[in-house]
Amino acid sequence: MKRLAALTSLLLVFCLLVRPGPLEAQQPAAPPPGADIVEILADTQQKVGDLYILRGHVEVRYRGTTLTADEITYNEKTRIVEARGQVVFEREDDRLEASEAHYNLATGEGVFLQVEGTVGVPPRATTDYLVTTNPFYFKAERVERHRDGSYLVERGWVTNCRPGRPKWRLTAARARIRPGDDVRLYRSAFLLGGVPILYSPYAAISIADRPRQSGFLWPSIGNDSLRGTTIGDAYFWALNPHADLTVGAQFFNQGGWTQSADFRALPTTTTVIEARYFGAEATKLRRTLERDRGIGVDQSGQSATVFATSQLPHGFRAVADLNHLSSFRFRLGFAPTFNEAVRSEVHADAFITNNPDTFYFNGFFHRYQNFFRPEPETSVTLLAAPAFEFGTRARRLPWFGEHNIYFRFDSYAGGYRRDEPRFKTPQLVQRFELYPRVTVPLRLGYFWLTPTFGVRASRYSSRVVDDPSQPGGKLVLNRPLRRITEEVSLNLRFPALARIFERPAHHYKHVIEPEVTYRYVNGVRSFEEFLRFDDHDILTDTHEIEYSVTQRLYRRERDEAGQAEELVSWRVSQKYYFNHDFGGALRPERRNVLEALSSLTPFAFADGLRRFSPIVSTVKVTPGERYDTDFRVDYDTERHRIANTRLSVTTRLTELIRFSVSHFTTRNREVLQPRSNQVRLLASYGALNRQGFNSAFAITWDAKRDFLPNTVVQTSYNWDCCGVAFSYRRLGLGPLRSQNEFRFTFTVANVGTFGTIREQERLF
Repeated sequence: MKRLAALTSLLLVFCLLVRPGPLEAQQPAAPPPGADIVEILADTQQKVGDLYILRGHVEVRYRGTTLTADEITYNEKTRIVEARGQVVFEREDDRLEASEAHYNLATGEGVFLQVEGTVGVPPRATTDYLVTTNPFYFKAERVERHRDGSYLVERGWVTNCRPGRPKWRLTAARARIRPGDDVRLYRSAFLLGGVPILYSPYAAISIADRPRQSGFLWPSIGNDSLRGTTIGDAYFWALNPHADLTVGAQFFNQGGWTQSADFRALPTTTTVIEARYFGAEATKLRRTLERDRGIGVDQSGQSATVFATSQLPHGFRAVADLNHLSSFRFRLGFAPTFNEAVRSEVHADAFITNNPDTFYFNGFFHRYQNFFRPEPETSVTLLAAPAFEFGTRARRLPWFGEHNIYFRFDSYAGGYRRDEPRFKTPQLVQRFELYPRVTVPLRLGYFWLTPTFGVRASRYSSRVVDDPSQPGGKLVLNRPLRRITEEVSLNLRFPALARIFERPAHHYKHVIEPEVTYRYVNGVRSFEEFLRFDDHDILTDTHEIEYSVTQRLYRRERDEAGQAEELVSWRVSQKYYFNHDFGGALRPERRNVLEALSSLTPFAFADGLRRFSPIVSTVKVTPGERYDTDFRVDYDTERHRIANTRLSVTTRLTELIRFSVSHFTTRNREVLQPRSNQVRLLASYGALNRQGFNSAFAITWDAKRDFLPNTVVQTSYNWDCCGVAFSYRRLGLGPLRSQNEFRFTFTVANVGTFGTIREQERLF
């Protein structure tokens, strides 16, 4: 039957040659997929026994494999093909070009000489790393193809740059290529522009759809003015398709080393686990700095983070976001960015929650630590372990007929602890709170009046009192403290004033929304004896009224229906306090943090008795997705000056050019908060993994001290298969860390990065 198929092909070719007229449409029908038929096309064919001798544009097809050459000898019995002259082998995503080939169609095994080829498909597009659409090219003197589809390469090289003059190559005396999996090279050398820069007895490159290969990462080498020359490496372990672990270390010649570990896992479709550890041993570095700079602070330490989330049965959801920091000195010395180095807070939270209907239940653990100064190191630590919340959101009561009456209930219970320089709670302090309230929204003509009536009952198992005999002047007593308050609030909304402006392309709508809120709280006694754990503990008596005006400008396409776009909003608000001492809770010449004050502005402003709060003005400009501006001003009407300002402007001028600037000032008295005046600027061109030139610049300027605590410049250039990046960073964090860093990174697309610019340090 096979010989008959070959003779049939010869007769078909003869008929096509002798028949008059154009015959382009009459091509031989392709065999069905998987058919055990060998197709042969050639300019001339000769058959001697089981041997076909084919010459001139020869093409042999069999079960998805195509072999073309100038001359082919095919043995019909053994299914062995011997090809010479411009040999091309194609199967699925593999393509080999050779001068000579010996190939067994039946087993898929063969030998190719003087080979150039491509294997595998480009990986999926991603923004996580540099990706090229080029396949991996390789060139070798000899290639063996095995029946499992793998290739054994002798004396060759591999790259994913375009053919011709590749920018990088990995040469090897021997290599094994597994399409769709990886390339393993033995006695390899990495060549950059034809110059060998790195030798390794073994190297591996992933050519999978999603590159993922266990092994040592490329080493990193850098230099800075504080630690000197640094060198490090890491090992990436792909535990399974849904989990991996990266463990690394870095050494610096000024003395000391760092350790790191990064674990990621997706155990189920609804569960995510991420854990990171970073530690440093810098005892020897302390001695070096003490000798050279006169600084003798040991910045050794550890930090760890764990994030996990999971959707549990019956509507429960669990989340853990845990952070640990051994010391603030360690963070100042080894934090990779300026923002992280100056962050003095450490949070650790874990909770389980369920929200059936309008009810809610939360069980949680919370730890908060805030460092005051690194040397001597002092901090405040707050702990809630365990704590529970239960209640219901606003719920309409059906038994009042058509009258809209809503009931809301909140309750809290848990054990709490506070540790600070002045005192420490000797044990967990029990705190309970019940807070039911009723809301009755009323419509009075064009006005909406919403009164809310509530009672709050709280109990603490301990209290803090003044005691001059104690080192911190405070003493925690194991004596209960109770608080029962009656609370009333009235919210009055005036009818909004609106006007529409019609333009040829858009409709604009200007809206003015006045609002007044009255609030009365009574029943807080012995405010100074309450232990402070969170915002529930700064409740005081108050008798206040807040008035505000909000203006909004909307835009919508003239002929477009649906939601309008808010372009500008401007809110101006202020409070008037009828009882200016808040039931005796306010203390003159001190920084007072009370709920009635902080609910309007996060900036402290009360160091004495006062009737009026500052006027708070907040402007937000968000025209589309290109611009975003937020400008806040607190104007103190009693001191007749601007107390605080905050300006944040972010713009995307084009798809490649981005710019943002922030300006923060505080001008209050020193007893409230230190005065400051800082400007932060970030400008970038391009994107992290974009081909071509990319650059980013960031600076923080302390205008009050005329000092630059942070300056970062990063530039990169990415080709179709690789890229280079340079970074300069200046950190000025006082005597503990004054540092200039120069870093370099070379990235191979789809493979990895060689250098010291870490992902969290990039500005793009």
